[in-house]
Amino acid sequence: MGEPLRLAEQPEPKPETPGEPNALPEGVRETPKLTVVQRPEKASQGQESPSYKRRPFSAVHPLQIRMLLQVIAYSLIVFVLLAVPVFSPLMEALDDPELSWEARAIVANDLLNLHARFWPWAMGASVVVLINCLHSLQLMHRVAGPLYRLRKVFPKIGEGNLSVRTTLRQHDYLAPEVDLVNQMTAQLQSKINQIKQAQVILALDAARMKELAVTKNDPALAALAKQMEQNLAAVKTSLDGFKTHNG
Repeated sequence: MGEPLRLAEQPEPKPETPGEPNALPEGVRETPKLTVVQRPEKASQGQESPSYKRRPFSAVHPLQIRMLLQVIAYSLIVFVLLAVPVFSPLMEALDDPELSWEARAIVANDLLNLHARFWPWAMGASVVVLINCLHSLQLMHRVAGPLYRLRKVFPKIGEGNLSVRTTLRQHDYLAPEVDLVNQMTAQLQSKINQIKQAQVILALDAARMKELAVTKNDPALAALAKQMEQNLAAVKTSLDGFKTHNG
């Protein structure tokens, strides 16, 4: 498109003098001059929209909480199952009334030594369990994120919006399944567009048939054309419920 045209500022009119040769006769207006005004430069196209940053941990699906609770529960069960067979023999020996105090002192010393060795190991194992929980939560976040996005897209597709697509973040899981959903939506969008084009062509044919019926004065043909127009109007109403373009 050309540059926009804008009226140039005209100098204030000066009083005419009788001897001025270029004075215009009365009733004649001078045509204003047009000047080209440069449009302001648009924002540089190199500015990109802020990139989407993945949140490392966020609960967007109940599956994440259930999996995390299961990991913690099974870890505690493993701790108990390891501690019971280690400490129970010594605890039973301390409760045995037939042992002498010297034997009980030896058992108590063994129990204290076992405590001294067990709890550092338990603390290290707790750190490993914590790391496992965080890693499991991160993995579930990569699964729950696509599920959350699909849950947001499915109602829109059900309402007839076939222009929506599901996008994933980097390193998200379920990418093949999301691609299948996008392909399905794209195929439905293409088929609906083809049906809309066919409906437009049939509407033109119905209009020609109606004109032909009027020309030939054929009531049967006119009734058929009217019925076709009504059917096509119903089809168009149904097709208008599908959104096949962005915007």
